[in-house]
Amino acid sequence: MTREQPEIRSITNRAELEAVYDVLGDAFPIGRDFFRQRMEHDSTYDLSTTWIAAQGPDIASTVQLFPFIGRVDDAAVNIGGIGSVATVAAYRGQGHCRHMLHDITAWMEEQEYDLSLLFAVINPFYEKAGWSTVPETMYELDLAGVTTGSNDSYEIVPFDPSDTDVVASIYEQFNEHRTGTVIRPSSYWLDRLHWPKWRSTTCLLAKREGVVVAYGHITKPEEDGTVYLDELCYRKGEEGAAIPLFYALAEQRPEAKCMLANLPADHILAEHLLVQGAVKKTLTYMMWKIIRFQLLLAKLVPVFQRRLQHHGALADQPLLIEWECAGQKAYFHALDGQVAVAAVPREGSEYVRISMTQQEFMRLLLHGIDETALDEQHSLVLEALFPKQNTVFYLMDRF
Repeated sequence: MTREQPEIRSITNRAELEAVYDVLGDAFPIGRDFFRQRMEHDSTYDLSTTWIAAQGPDIASTVQLFPFIGRVDDAAVNIGGIGSVATVAAYRGQGHCRHMLHDITAWMEEQEYDLSLLFAVINPFYEKAGWSTVPETMYELDLAGVTTGSNDSYEIVPFDPSDTDVVASIYEQFNEHRTGTVIRPSSYWLDRLHWPKWRSTTCLLAKREGVVVAYGHITKPEEDGTVYLDELCYRKGEEGAAIPLFYALAEQRPEAKCMLANLPADHILAEHLLVQGAVKKTLTYMMWKIIRFQLLLAKLVPVFQRRLQHHGALADQPLLIEWECAGQKAYFHALDGQVAVAAVPREGSEYVRISMTQQEFMRLLLHGIDETALDEQHSLVLEALFPKQNTVFYLMDRF
């Protein structure tokens, strides 16, 4: 018997959304209510972002797309986060999820997304669907024997919802120009107070002379005693608040054995944790897919122009590049101090050809030239266009 092809589409009504919650509740031990609370308290949620593979009257599989705007330096790019992926047991192994990921990629292109991001455990499955793993670094610290210092300058207090605006302002200041971070609208800050992820963390503030200058989140311990420092940001000039705030957060979890800290490399805590015995741990959960290569580069034109102007060797040099990545092409022009990116070459122009895999390009985009293994032929150009980045994607933003 030939099985009918599944119908791949976004949901159209509340009844189908409730059925999706049932599928997710059955598939994940965290339970149905976790997913319901996340979506019910998202003021930007739209039914078009919940996709299903329908087999007759049944929902066989589902995928949730989480739209957000992310930073590459100070450029804003549209990103489609892929999460809440589940297939009903009776339909597993029949390709429903693969079909959905194919169709949702086409939909993202139509909707003018630039990139897609997901967090995976079964990386080979998503690699076949077109996503590439880009490793990230966290700091792992054994909490046994960690010594605390004195704190005479900062008062540590619990977060209150009335502090939301000041915390948002600290986040924006700390992450200005920081590649990988999410541009959070005001609705995000208000919505997330009701999200399960927020409720599973403890948030503390550091005050100096009555003014909030830093904030941080720590999770509840997992079964193995691991806690996560999800996010810790501070105002410029208030780097000293980070260390007493870190210890105050750790004291909230006396039963914890180990901490994983999600920090950019230039964070004041990074070196401090290494002194305390932390080790850098490479994680391979983050996976990226380029949706619109040429249009992504076009959005980065102001960034590229500024970087070239600040690079002595190439500041005034003409530069024509034919980029090829993941089956897509773009034509880069730097002439007379002006940068442009086009979909087609200029007639009569000679281009330097740079070809790379999706993984290589995303490592360049997110981390910079120091994090790549590309050949030296184009190293000067790539160093100018993709300098080292202090990238972070905060755990609080994961989906």
